Amino acid sequence: MTPEVNPHPGRQGCALGRPRPMFHRVLTAEPGHVRETLAAVRARFQAEVGTDAIGRLELVLAEVMNNVTEHGAGDRPRAAPVIHLCIVSHDCGLACALTDDGRRLPVDCLLPRGLPQLTGEDLPEGGFGWYLIQDLTQELCYYREDRRNFLAFRIPLMRDAG
Repeated sequence: MTPEVNPHPGRQGCALGRPRPMFHRVLTAEPGHVRETLAAVRARFQAEVGTDAIGRLELVLAEVMNNVTEHGAGDRPRAAPVIHLCIVSHDCGLACALTDDGRRLPVDCLLPRGLPQLTGEDLPEGGFGWYLIQDLTQELCYYREDRRNFLAFRIPLMRDAG
């Protein structure tokens, strides 16, 4: 059987024919559920994906899902948002899509950013999350429709040197 080829040759021509692992989970945005999901993601992909790519995937997913957990409920603190997570492995990396019914993502989160300016020995407690997400992903996109947030990105299998 000849593998199918991406019909969009300008988009890196990833082969689609070989069966690859997929992951899907629906979870409540609570710390324990996020931890369980991260462990399940590692277990699902560790046999096929290198340790470095799994580590980058875990870091990005932890940042995103913890942001939903911490900030997503907004003015309805008793109603934790529900997150839908789907990950598909392919030759070009791990394609990830998350949706949630939490608050809208602030507009400035996806603006290009660099590392926060550090002076002296006082390191800020936060401010690194969206920098890390942008640095470790490719094809990052977000939109909101009908009270749901949609975030998609790809984790490349190999980290670019540079």
